[in-house]
Amino acid sequence: MSINIFQLYNDEASKELLDPGFLAFEIRGNPRPDWREYWGIRGYFLEHVLEEDSHYGFFLPLFKTQTHLTAEKAFSFIEKNPGADVYTFSPFVVDSACYLNVFQQGEQSYCGMLAIMEEFFNRIDIPIDFKVLVNDFRTTVFCNYIVAKPAFWRTWFAITERIFDIAEHEKSSLNERLNAVTKHGNSLMQIKVFVIERIASAVLALTPDLKVANYLMPLLPRLYYPCRDELRMLNALKIAYMTSQRERYLRDYFSLREDVLSRCDPDFRNKHRIDSI
Repeated sequence: MSINIFQLYNDEASKELLDPGFLAFEIRGNPRPDWREYWGIRGYFLEHVLEEDSHYGFFLPLFKTQTHLTAEKAFSFIEKNPGADVYTFSPFVVDSACYLNVFQQGEQSYCGMLAIMEEFFNRIDIPIDFKVLVNDFRTTVFCNYIVAKPAFWRTWFAITERIFDIAEHEKSSLNERLNAVTKHGNSLMQIKVFVIERIASAVLALTPDLKVANYLMPLLPRLYYPCRDELRMLNALKIAYMTSQRERYLRDYFSLREDVLSRCDPDFRNKHRIDSI
């Protein structure tokens, strides 16, 4: 089994952040910064034939900063969990636990994302009810921190290329919303970047036959530490709902989530609320 984890960079500053244990991958000249890392991943898939028994990942330079993991630890986790189709290293445990899926979390951060995703998936004949779609710890992927076999990447790339085509070539309201600019920290970015980031979670949620191994991040924001047991319970309630389809688990989930966010997030009451069932 070959594990190919590339770490993307586009200038000297980002190059200095690279872990030498990963394969350095330069987005030469950074010709399309509006697509961020997708431009580099897309270029790789267009130019290379993937080996069926190999795994591929494309990490940001900030991987160590965001996950507190080195390349050595990432490879060690993969070696200790052989046989998986997919390995996930998502750094934001609170966002994974406190939102039913990454799209609801995205709506919280970027109002209007759910409407964009609903229109897009209906457009490609994959209707999704985002009020009941579940991402648990295994299937939550932020920052594209995922290492997977070609079986995953082929589906992911087919979907993301449809987003690319709409955002690049179509004259429509969906095109305008994908290219709309939003604030992200101290930067301005286009919504399409955050849409692309969430496609991995959609693929995993819709293809449960893929065997997934998740590295559960041990670190929590200080404000949420008193609710560390509740965060695990939230994940358990998600899994219980997925396996049974009993709505009482979903109701219990939203009730507990309300309690956790009310206790741990000082700004929760002022935020845009996400509908429950």
